[in-house]
Amino acid sequence: MKNKVKIFCLILVFMLINTSCAKRRLDQLETRRTQTIASDGGYNGTDDVFYPDNIDKYNVETYLKWYKDLQNPPKLQLPNPESPKPLTNKEMVEDFNYVFNELKSNYPFFKVLKRDYNIDFLGSYDKYLKRIESAKTDQEFIDEMTGIMGELNNYHARIADTAYVENTLKYYSKNWNTPSIYYEFLKMNKQVVRNRYNLQGEQTSSDGEKVQKRSMPFINKNKASNLSLEMPAEGIALLKVNAMVDPEKFSEDEDVLNEFLRNKHLYKVLIIDIRQNYGGNMDYWQKFLLPKILKSPKSVTNHLFFKNSDRAKLILADDTLNVQKLKDVDISGVKLNHSSDLKDFDYYIKDTITINPDESEKEYGFDGNIYLMVDKAVFSAAEGMASFMKHSDAAQLVGETTGGDGITLGVINDVMPNSGLVFTYTNTLGYAPDGSINAEKRTVPDIESSSFKNSIETIEEIEAGNF
Repeated sequence: MKNKVKIFCLILVFMLINTSCAKRRLDQLETRRTQTIASDGGYNGTDDVFYPDNIDKYNVETYLKWYKDLQNPPKLQLPNPESPKPLTNKEMVEDFNYVFNELKSNYPFFKVLKRDYNIDFLGSYDKYLKRIESAKTDQEFIDEMTGIMGELNNYHARIADTAYVENTLKYYSKNWNTPSIYYEFLKMNKQVVRNRYNLQGEQTSSDGEKVQKRSMPFINKNKASNLSLEMPAEGIALLKVNAMVDPEKFSEDEDVLNEFLRNKHLYKVLIIDIRQNYGGNMDYWQKFLLPKILKSPKSVTNHLFFKNSDRAKLILADDTLNVQKLKDVDISGVKLNHSSDLKDFDYYIKDTITINPDESEKEYGFDGNIYLMVDKAVFSAAEGMASFMKHSDAAQLVGETTGGDGITLGVINDVMPNSGLVFTYTNTLGYAPDGSINAEKRTVPDIESSSFKNSIETIEEIEAGNF
């Protein structure tokens, strides 16, 4: 009887621990602990705990010092997300001013925007401010900010949606070994961001890899295969690449690529189709696709310029980038269109990209002619590939002029302080080897073609010697 009572008591205790009251008590204790950590500056050296909201207490110098002293990433305190409080108009104005000033300090294409679209973005401050002051609700504010960012006419510059923020957090959680990446990871884990997007947040993986070129994460909405192999005509192989996916997804495309390489003797021509490819991760074509396809080394040299800003200092703190102060570099022998634009820039990177054939596998390299199909939707990392293929003579380009902005270190992620909205932009003024600003001139195909059918027919004519 006594044993039965003991068992019953144990069961009762177990049930009590799991009641809502007990859980609320535990939540309260955890909340108090979080608040204590927050009030102490955000970092608990004993428990290796960090409260992401306190990232805003660091300036560039103190953050970099703190970051460099880390042996491992601390555990993040991530209280559950709550419903965001409606913004006051004052808070909306503050957020707008924050975005505007960050763009003014970092964005590289204001003069390109003026030349291409006759838009004076910085001179339109008063007009934009009135639009924000007229906003009555959070959604109206978001709509106005989306429209203002849209006037930059650059897909890298936008208000992020939930899928983007969630995927970026997951990607960055595995790549903490770069100071600017980790900084943005902490910013996007702030409570105000997680409230806005209803996200739990992400902890950091301690075995992350160093990232230099910052990707826009690929979100496969239609769940279709990313890489496919077709034969549109006799003796012609076509590899369709939908997006430049992240490294953890390379294996999903490897079977298709290996199938092509095993049967490459059946084809005289290879077409790589990157039409409607909006970009993603540069590593896809630099470390996966082209090393397996190219038969000989190919190389190009691009020129990257950056303004003197806090965000640039974070990115350029990576000592592998070979950053130089522009005033200390003689670039007089380098052909650069619209060189007067450079008076607003302070840092320079000579970016040489070399791709060597991957000889580790028996079947590597394609001996026949290679063509790259492009259109106006080719952008970011896909544009980077288009520019590389053209300027290295690795392929003939067929199709339409691309969307540009592929000669870049990638996208910057920042957070509006009141709304928690994430906004993105690039801070790289990238010049192609021919001296053109890639976001302005973009990549012009060797052969203009307006349709898939016409492109295939044109390639057949070229191969037959009739073009």
